Amino acid sequence: MAIWFTLLGFAFLAFIVGLIMLFTQSKRKIGIYVVSGASLIIIASIIGVFISFGNYNKLQQQVASYSSDSKTGNTKSEGKETYNVNWHNNADGMDKKISTVAVEKKVVHSTMEDKDMPGTLTIAIEIKNNTKNELLSYPLQGELTTVNGQQLAADIILSDLIDGKMKPGATIKGTIVFPLDKLDKVSDIEWFQFSWSTYNKDKLLKSDTGRINLKK
Repeated sequence: MAIWFTLLGFAFLAFIVGLIMLFTQSKRKIGIYVVSGASLIIIASIIGVFISFGNYNKLQQQVASYSSDSKTGNTKSEGKETYNVNWHNNADGMDKKISTVAVEKKVVHSTMEDKDMPGTLTIAIEIKNNTKNELLSYPLQGELTTVNGQQLAADIILSDLIDGKMKPGATIKGTIVFPLDKLDKVSDIEWFQFSWSTYNKDKLLKSDTGRINLKK
C-alpha cells in the first residue's frame, strides 16, 4: 500500500510542475505531456490504493473470524505438548537459538493458505547479529519439514516474530507458527528440521537446524 501512496505523491508533484509549464510558452508542449502522464499515474495510484485497502480488509476479516471462533470455543485445544529443545548454533557470525517447540492439535485458520488447519507447530527462536555488518535475516520465510513429510511455511499473522534488518549487535526473537496440514495427535510430530536465509551484503547465508528430535 505504501508504494501506491509514494507514487501518488510523486505524480501529484509532477502534475503541479506540468501545470506551471503550461503557463510558460517555451515549455508549454512539455507541460502538456507531463500533466497528461501525471494524471494517468494519479488515477492508477488511486485505483491501487483502493485495491490494497480491499485486500487489507479481507485479511483483517480472516483474522477477526479466527479470533471470534477462539472466543466461542470453536477452536478448543485437543492436546498440546511443549518441548525444551535448547538448539544453539553460532555459525556465520550469528548466535541462533531455539529454546522451545510447541505442538498443538487445535483448529486454526491459516491466513496464508486461507483455510482451516488441524494444528500448529510453534518454535521460539532468537537470533543475534555478531557481525560488523547489517544483516537481512528472514526466518519467517524459512521452511520447516516434519516427520510425516510436511514442508511447512510460517503464518506471518499468527507469528509474533519481526524479521528483516538486523544492525550489528541487534537481536530478534519471538515465536514462529507453522499451521499443520496433517495432525491426528500431538505425538505424531517426533522431529522437525528448519532452515532459513540471511544476507550479509550480497552473500547468502543458509541456516539449517538439522533434525531436532522432540522428546519430553
